[in-house]
Amino acid sequence: MRQAIVRAARKCGESHLSVLGAERKWVSAPRRFLHATSTMRMSSSRRREMDKERADHASGLLSKLNISDPRQQGFKLHQNQGLFVHSSDPAGVNAGRFPLGTSALGASEEKGSTWRALTGGSAALDGAEHLAGKVIDPFQLMEPQLKALSENLKGLVKSDNPVLNTVSQYFFDVPGKRFRPALVLLLAQAAPPGVISDKQQRLAEITEMIHTASLLHDDVMDHGEFRRGVPSLNSVHGNRLAILAGDFLLSRASLELARLQNVEVIELLSTVIAHLVEGEIMQSQNSAEEATSFDYYMRKTYLKTASLLAHSCMGVVLLGGEDASQRRAAELAFDYGKHLGLAFQIKDDVLDFEGDLETLGKAAGSDLREGLTTAPVLFAMDQYKHDLEPLIQRGYEGPGDAERALELVLKSDGLQKSTALAEEHSQLAIDAAEQLEPSVARDGLVQLAHLVVKRKA
Repeated sequence: MRQAIVRAARKCGESHLSVLGAERKWVSAPRRFLHATSTMRMSSSRRREMDKERADHASGLLSKLNISDPRQQGFKLHQNQGLFVHSSDPAGVNAGRFPLGTSALGASEEKGSTWRALTGGSAALDGAEHLAGKVIDPFQLMEPQLKALSENLKGLVKSDNPVLNTVSQYFFDVPGKRFRPALVLLLAQAAPPGVISDKQQRLAEITEMIHTASLLHDDVMDHGEFRRGVPSLNSVHGNRLAILAGDFLLSRASLELARLQNVEVIELLSTVIAHLVEGEIMQSQNSAEEATSFDYYMRKTYLKTASLLAHSCMGVVLLGGEDASQRRAAELAFDYGKHLGLAFQIKDDVLDFEGDLETLGKAAGSDLREGLTTAPVLFAMDQYKHDLEPLIQRGYEGPGDAERALELVLKSDGLQKSTALAEEHSQLAIDAAEQLEPSVARDGLVQLAHLVVKRKA
């Protein structure tokens, strides 16, 4: 599979693996302010006690979801391996990683959950057995922390100015997946010492503030009318207030970041803000040559989406300590967040061609109508370069350009290759997570990587 993806990417102009190799050039994790300190290691007995507590908690959550033991459905989940054996293959001859495009048990009956929203109605139950012996919903696992986060965010962005107070809290009153803070909190718990501190909780909140600020600015740039199922802030209160609200969130995020009193973490998250701006400029201002470059697309995707996840994941682990094991866990966290972010955005780009008004809140091909060239189009150029290249170079601004490009992408294997690329990055994220110490939280990270590429919205 990897060789096929590499060959396909090369035909688009650049090997995606060469892009991955260059990512460390795009952003190097700061080292200048690292202070070597000795921290007390948690005893192995206490670690086992905490793992058991988390396992019991996960089992309790599963009982609320009314999910049965996957073994009853003909699947034997192998502890710590993320492998499956179908009942028709009891010897495990054909065992392998659970196919990312399928589901072990089908649809969960739980209504309205983030789990269901991410999977589009199918519960992805593969590769999630560890201590509890059952499936782990990563969002349910972090449910207490996410509830506290939602309340804390409203307090963090309060202002004496009534107008600013209203606009800054606009999206925090709208229920969302809270994907990014859930990811950050899972890594905080999966890494040593295995307990989420107040500072780590606050970093998850800072991550959500930065992300929300970027959405407010994006909607102004893209003339977005809806966000999270409600009218966008700029469509209700105008572009000026939307920009100011985004700036206000960034200023509050920077204030809370300074209060963490960790210079390296401050530098990590400050880098993210610079990357968001650079990525937005790359998206809105590019030459005809850049628009057809796969390397350019991957770099922009890293800066706009994956950088926030990579640096937040690394930062939250560093807040847990700075000994050698913590540093190794922080590096793994960076790789996990980077690849998960790339998988997330590439999958988003696929959904833009596959979705509809009901599932995505927008019609298929919205990116094309905004003049954006994404992975499915770049892969489709392998088959329809002569037809697609002029459309890309004029930003799909000609009559019928967007519709023609959509037709060509759907006729090509661009969506399949893009999905395979997203799955490749999802697997790289899983590979990083599986190098952490075994725990329920680690299994939640693995499950989250599966969910990112299985979701329908």
